[in-house]
Formats: sequence, C-alpha cells, structure tokens
Amino acid sequence: MSSRNIPAQIGRAVIALLAVGALAGQAGVVWAANWVVEHHQWIADRSIALQFEPGAELTDYAEKAQFSAEGEIYFYASRPEVVPALEFDNYCSRDEPGIGVLGCYRLQEQRIYLYDVTDERLSAMEPVIAAHEMLHAVWGRFDPATRDDLAVLLEEGFAQLPDEHPLRGRIVSYEEYDPNSRIPELYALLGTEAEVLPAALEAHYANYFTDRQRVVALAAEVYGIFDSFGAELDSLVADLDARLVVINSKKAQYELDAEILGADIAIYNDRVSRYNDGEDIDGAENFDTEQANLIQRQDTLRTERQEIEGLIDEYNALLDELNTLNQELTELNQGINITLEAEEELDDIDTVEQAS
Repeated sequence: MSSRNIPAQIGRAVIALLAVGALAGQAGVVWAANWVVEHHQWIADRSIALQFEPGAELTDYAEKAQFSAEGEIYFYASRPEVVPALEFDNYCSRDEPGIGVLGCYRLQEQRIYLYDVTDERLSAMEPVIAAHEMLHAVWGRFDPATRDDLAVLLEEGFAQLPDEHPLRGRIVSYEEYDPNSRIPELYALLGTEAEVLPAALEAHYANYFTDRQRVVALAAEVYGIFDSFGAELDSLVADLDARLVVINSKKAQYELDAEILGADIAIYNDRVSRYNDGEDIDGAENFDTEQANLIQRQDTLRTERQEIEGLIDEYNALLDELNTLNQELTELNQGINITLEAEEELDDIDTVEQAS
C-alpha cells in the first residue's frame, strides 16, 4: 500500500464511521418515538401528577394510606376531587339502598371523585376510599395479560379470607350490580382491606404502598365502629325481647288474678248486702275473715302491679336507649352515603303501657 493512498483510505474510513453513526442516530430516534407511543400513558400520568396541586386534604389521605411514590403518581394523575354530599351523585351514582358509594374512578375521564365524609367518627374511611380508587386507576392501565395474571392471585387471596370477613358479602353486592366487576373490585378491595395476602400479591401492592397494613388498619377501624354499634344494638334488642316476655307473662297473670279478685269481691259484697237486708246467709260469721283475705289479695295485687310498672319503666328506658343508638347508627350510615329503605331499618319496638 503506497503512502499516497493512506490519507484517502483514512478519509473513507472516517466517512464510513460517520455514516454508521448517522444510521444509529436515526434508529435511536425511531426507537424513542416508538417508546413514547407505547408509553404515552406512563408519560402522561407523570406529567399530570407533577402539575396537579392536591391540597392539604388529599395529601393527608395519601400520607395516611401510606402511598408509595408510584401510588401518589396514579392518585394525583387522576386529579382526585373531594365532592360535597349534595353534589356527589352528579359524579358517582349507584341508586341501591343499603350500599354506600364513597368514591368512583371514572374511566373515560381518568378521574377520581371522593365523597366528603364529614362525620369525625368516620374520618379513617377517607384515606381508605382514596386508596381504593387509586388502585382502580392503576388497574385501568394494565394490559389484558397482566390482568389475567393478577386475577389468579386475586382469587387465591379472596379464597384465603376468613368466612366472616366483610369482603365476602360486599363482593356479592358488587357482582349483583355488575357481574363483570368482580376482579377489578377484588383488586381494589383486597389491596386496601385484606390483612393477609399471597406473597406474590403482597409484592405487587408494594409498588403502590410503603406500608399497606396502615390502610388495612384504617378500614378495620371504621368497621369496628359499626360492629360495636351492631353488637350493642343486638344485645339491647335481645334484652328487650326477654324483658317483654316476662312483662307480658306477669301482666297476663296480674289481669287474671285481678279479674278473679273482682268477681270474689262482687260475690262478697252481694252476700254482705243481702245479710244486711235481713237475709239468712250461710257463713256470715266468717265475713271478717273473708274481708281480711280479700284485702290481703288486693295488697298482693297492688305490690305485683308496682313490680310490673317498675319492669315496664326499665323496659321503656332501655327502649329509649335503643332508639338513640339506632338514630346514631342511621347518622353513621348517612355519613358513609348509605340510605336504608324503610323495611331495612331496625323495626320499632312499641313502648309498653302500664298495667290497667
């Protein structure tokens, strides 16, 4: 190779290298463009979340529910809004008595709306609902294959729930309303309310919570309030039912004894009257003993009446307590957007009248 050709060969080599670099750059642009198209939702979520200004209320929900950075992105990317009770049906509607709708994720808008829970006793429910709807937003971004894989884990997690777990009944109501809702709802419900889950599912939820047990504890706190009210109401109703049996039995016996005594007094008075009119009456010499016996029976009946009246007063006081508790429970239900139909409300127990 002569020295004259070397510079030319070097030059061609440089040109060739530049050409390869240009081709690589073009491939990179195409790859980047494809990546942007394929991940447009991922990019949009982060862009919206960065621009969204949540305010103290929403950041408090995210903090109490222990959202991870990823969980916060999906929450804020959904531009969550806390809606007053009077306006809530304009955003989330489910006209079913006995079902409390506290939030919704509107897929077409990719937005979360949350019911404004104003009862301080139920404040723990708000971050739970926020987390529930955040998981719906996450679910809405999964591809079919991911959903199918998760469905297997979700059914496994649901099968592990104790028989008495409230989610067993709730998922039935969801399916009755929408048969296709089972898996998406299990995804949101198990993630926020199931204490123990399969390891793979727990690892999955760890992408969206730094400590998922915190939101589970908040849900349990609210359920505990209703369980406590329910147990107290059940106990009072059982006590009232038992007392009413005793009262009715004593009243029936009292009324029978009073009727018999009244008849015996009428017979005695008739005999005394006829004796005073000069009629010869057998056993007139025992009038004083008969009178003393009738007076004793009157005194006994009077004591029995006072006892029954005392039992009735106690019954009616407990009934007032029951009605107060029932009203408080109604207010709690209203606090989580539940309206009961008349036949679903606790049946009124009539005040017992005093013995006549």
